[in-house]
Amino acid sequence: MTALGFSGPVYRLTLRSLLDGRRVLALAGLALVPVFAAVVFATAGDIDPRIFWARLAQRLVIPTVTAFIAVVIAAGAIGDEREDGTILYLASTPLPRLGLIGTKVLAAWTASMILLAPSVLVSGVIALGDRATAEMLVWPLVGVALAALGYCAAAVLLAMVSRRPVVLGVLYILLWEGSIATFAASADRLSIAAYGRAIAVEGVVDVNAPDASAAAAVVILVVITAAATWLAARRLTRTELP
Repeated sequence: MTALGFSGPVYRLTLRSLLDGRRVLALAGLALVPVFAAVVFATAGDIDPRIFWARLAQRLVIPTVTAFIAVVIAAGAIGDEREDGTILYLASTPLPRLGLIGTKVLAAWTASMILLAPSVLVSGVIALGDRATAEMLVWPLVGVALAALGYCAAAVLLAMVSRRPVVLGVLYILLWEGSIATFAASADRLSIAAYGRAIAVEGVVDVNAPDASAAAAVVILVVITAAATWLAARRLTRTELP
């Protein structure tokens, strides 16, 4: 355990649990959707591959695939242990609560990126073909990674305050990010996906990104992650878990 409270054993046990079972197989199927779309485009696409890749990254990969995978996995990092009661053992240890929650968020993010990173890189290579460059692949991957981190921290917080974190997370993704934020530009300020897209457009054509710069988006996503992790740790300290 480090001075920040990171716990290697908790991280390994949580990661192993998150990557085991039918849930991760279903999420792996979701991660393959962009790859399938890229294969279909490469076979019969009739637009500029750079435009298609930009649309795929900004309209499907970040706001849908990344959001759902990160929320479902991170909710399980706390929710599963609340359901079977094993989190009581963790809560009774001398581990700092902030370190414990931070370790859970990191394990959920790692599990999410194990599914997302290959999906982003493979679908990008297939869609772009011989026009692929490192910049066009890396920036969307960075946007996905930081958006996934924000979603993971938010989902862990939801799991600490509700027994239905996945339902709440899906409602946020569909109703706020997928509906309200699409026609109300100011609503993008409360959209994790919007900041992920703002980072991705550093390497691809801008087709659906907010006005925020990449640097501002990075800072905001880090702040969202830190705030959600801190609030979840406070909740763990003050709440009597079942």
